[in-house]
Amino acid sequence: MLDTKLLTFVQVAKYKNYTKAAHALNLTQPAVSQHIKKIEEHYGCRLIIIDGKTVTLTEQGKLLYSYANFQLANEKQLIDQIKRVETSIKIGSTLSIADYYLPDYLSVYLSDSDEVISVSVKNTEMIIDMLLNNELSCAFIEGIFDKSLFHYFEFQNTKFLPVSRKGHPLENSKVNISDIHEYPLLLREKGSGTREIYENFLYETNDSLLSVSKIHEISSFSIIKNILKKSDAVSFMYEEVAKEEVEKGELCYLNIKDFLINRPLYFIYPKNSLMKQKNEVFYEKLMKK
Repeated sequence: MLDTKLLTFVQVAKYKNYTKAAHALNLTQPAVSQHIKKIEEHYGCRLIIIDGKTVTLTEQGKLLYSYANFQLANEKQLIDQIKRVETSIKIGSTLSIADYYLPDYLSVYLSDSDEVISVSVKNTEMIIDMLLNNELSCAFIEGIFDKSLFHYFEFQNTKFLPVSRKGHPLENSKVNISDIHEYPLLLREKGSGTREIYENFLYETNDSLLSVSKIHEISSFSIIKNILKKSDAVSFMYEEVAKEEVEKGELCYLNIKDFLINRPLYFIYPKNSLMKQKNEVFYEKLMKK
């Protein structure tokens, strides 16, 4: 913040008139004169020459005026940056949500919002850690998390389905989970929400990944889907993730006996967050889009 006396000097230099400068600053003319006197004493030189009604800058005054305008521009830039920081929000999102759900919400929201949005895409486990370490303001996640630590809102509910290529040997049959396990299984890495959902299903049915013939860990659903199209491998994902490829006839959903999983997708933030109000206002605006 620039010194008041320097701001007064800038206005006098700008208007070349004490009365107009006083009016612009909402000061009395004697106060303006006093400011100029003090600033000249500070720099030890004449900055302004008054000849009748004419106000001119000395060479030193011109130098100070240039410097002051430069500082004012920097001050404005700093204020703008501070405002951007104040209106920024750091979001975390799991891969499925970031790729297949979040864009629809954010695209319209950002078109009429001044907020600066930063999105980190990680698996559920990493997102939870980042929230608890105050590295994120809020997050969109799936899977299991400790609800006692977070405020949470369900924003969508989606089917969790087995997926394979169109024309897969199991496509038109109602099969057991053991039949699926005869084929290579493509899963996300440990810590991802989709993997945790499938592992929990196996646990609840007294099964485990040990019964799978071959498992490949792949962190990208785009890669998983491309491999599925060209092989007999099987994967599990949310309905929306494979929807486009299924509609094109490239992939299909398999029919497994007693396999019916619907999972909520959540917006969450830590209970001890100092940004409670801001997070909830952001969420409410986002859901209206």
